[in-house]
Amino acid sequence: MSTAVERAAHAYCPRCHPDPQPGEVLTALCGARHPYWGRRDRPVHTCPACQALASANVYACGHPGG
Repeated sequence: MSTAVERAAHAYCPRCHPDPQPGEVLTALCGARHPYWGRRDRPVHTCPACQALASANVYACGHPGG
């Protein structure tokens, strides 16, 4: 995985991770696993894979997307 994606803001399924706590390792929509450090309203960098997957009708985990 490139460092650009490593530093990118990832999107997460809100049903799989309804109330993430700081430091909890989450699986992003793109499959990357990272500790959670809070939601960013306007991230400087956005993971392009997560950005594309976030608009899907159903996420890879099987939960409704959108």
